[in-house]
Amino acid sequence: MAGTVLIAAVMFVALVGMIICSKKQKASPAAQPIAIGLLVVVIVCGVLMMYKTGIFGDTNNFMEIENRYYASQGNVVGKYVNSNFAGKKVLVLMDNGYENSPRTKILLDALNEGAGGNLDIVADTLTLAKGPNQGNELQGFEMPLFEVMTAKDFDAALEKHKDAGVIISTIGLPRDVKAMRLWTKKDRPNLILISAADMRGYDALIKTGMVSAIVAVGPDAKFTEDAPPKDIQKTFDIRYVLIDEKNVEQYSGMFR
Repeated sequence: MAGTVLIAAVMFVALVGMIICSKKQKASPAAQPIAIGLLVVVIVCGVLMMYKTGIFGDTNNFMEIENRYYASQGNVVGKYVNSNFAGKKVLVLMDNGYENSPRTKILLDALNEGAGGNLDIVADTLTLAKGPNQGNELQGFEMPLFEVMTAKDFDAALEKHKDAGVIISTIGLPRDVKAMRLWTKKDRPNLILISAADMRGYDALIKTGMVSAIVAVGPDAKFTEDAPPKDIQKTFDIRYVLIDEKNVEQYSGMFR
């Protein structure tokens, strides 16, 4: 079991490295072969994961455990929204292809369950002004939105849902976050981030009230293949933390 977790960790690091190299390949030709090498590592790790959890393991059990951890984020955020922003429509921003991802339903159902069924939820994604990859293609690999979206793209998505009083972003914020028109609105929606890839400096966004809360992997997170507790909050606490204005100083090290 520990081997599967290690493979997953290596796969994640290789994927992040591949994305970074793909962004630099135009300026540095040497970055392209490195990116391709890391892509091979990702593929090999994927095959090993299938080998360990599919052929000789119980794939359904592994996925069920991972889905319970994933869902715990939605459940806790649902409770948070219901306690702090009850009655407001909720927009959940997700990555490309969210309509066909089984995790979409898992997260949305958990959000609503955590709020006691009181949420009006709609899911959507971003339409990029410069196309799906914005010039950052890597051998046909589509870059995740958090790498290529801009403030203009993010603002455009919110403009489509002006009636939403709460925005839950599972794709973080654009790198040119300071250019977002959202910050200038007098009656701007409450913003919550789930699994933000890069949180450097985001503590300032919480302290100034621009971001209401962030759910992130905690500094003491434990990744285990053992079945999580039946208590959803305890399941959440094993891997994640919810950071808002009340505890942002406690987790200041996570924003550097």
